Amino acid sequence: MADRTYWPDLFTWTTWKEFLDAGGKISGFRERRRNMVQKIKPGDYLLCYLTGISRFIGLLEVTSSAFKDNSPIWKDEDFPHRIKVKPIVKLEPETAVPIFQLKDHLSIFQDL
Repeated sequence: MADRTYWPDLFTWTTWKEFLDAGGKISGFRERRRNMVQKIKPGDYLLCYLTGISRFIGLLEVTSSAFKDNSPIWKDEDFPHRIKVKPIVKLEPETAVPIFQLKDHLSIFQDL
């Protein structure tokens, strides 16, 4: 898909497990990310980043437009701005890709 956009999707180990335990079909974002989520469109990819260990743990394909929902998925937060997704890649923390090994290949590191 030529016009696919890649978006960050941050998880803690707990929220990643809760996402998977809920079926891995809906990803959610905090209120402050509302404007970003509204730009995400079906066919885009979410790069799942596991905070704490600084690794990419998954890749999700977006299958819906954004919507607001407060149904419980995560124990400690709502993440009310949601999109439906289809997992493309799901890794374990031990096999997840360390971000610092990619620093010479990612534009986010260019000005550091």
